[in-house]
Order: sequence, then C-alpha cells, then structure tokens
Amino acid sequence: MNLSGHIPPGSHGLIDIDGNEDFSEFMSKIAKEIVQRQLTVPAIIFLETIKPLSFLGNQLLIFANPVISLVVQTGNYYKFVRMIEDRENIEKLTVVIEEENALEVQRRSEMKEARRKEKQDRKSFWSRFRRKSD
Repeated sequence: MNLSGHIPPGSHGLIDIDGNEDFSEFMSKIAKEIVQRQLTVPAIIFLETIKPLSFLGNQLLIFANPVISLVVQTGNYYKFVRMIEDRENIEKLTVVIEEENALEVQRRSEMKEARRKEKQDRKSFWSRFRRKSD
C-alpha cells in the first residue's frame, strides 16, 4: 500500500499502484544477504527498533532518495521503501531472516558433521604403518 503518493519519474513499471504487491521473494533475497554476511542479530535488533516508526522511516527514505540513489539501485530501493511502509512487512522480514538463519545453522552443522565423518574415515599415515607391522 503506497500511502506516500510519491511515484518517481520513469518507475511506473516498478510500482504496483494498487498496493497488492508481494514482497516475499524480495524479503528472502534480503534475508539471504543478511545471513550470508552474518548480520542476523544486528539486523533483527534494527528491524525491531524501527518497527514503531516504520512509516516515518519510509518518508525519511523518500526524502533522502537523491543521495541514496547514488549508491543503491533505484528499483530495489523503491521496493524496499514500499515494503517498510507497512509494519507487518517488517515483522515478516524479521521472521524470514530468522528462518534463513536457522537453515544456515543447519547447513553448517551438517557440513561440520560430514567433515568430522570424513576425518574419521581417513586413516593417518601412522595408523596404516602400525597395522602393517602387526
């Protein structure tokens, strides 16, 4: 839902004016980047902190657009601005980040277990030598 009424020039194809936009794929992309950079805890703290002021933050990001658009891609920036306009989306993003982090922890533990198994299966040089001499 776009309450700001601001439609940047040349971005009519990027914006869903009806407000029925689905941010789930975009949220998962953000969550993967956050988890990959190991910023899960700071991101969740930040999102929980700004949740009560999400609409104000949305308006601030619209105001800061000329400066921020020098660094960030315009399409993703406007999508993020529209997403944080609604508090429910911030909560959904927090949940998606937590789920992605849980999957990453599970993947790491499985890789660690596989390495441990591989290490146990590998025989050292000295253990092979001892068996031949016995």
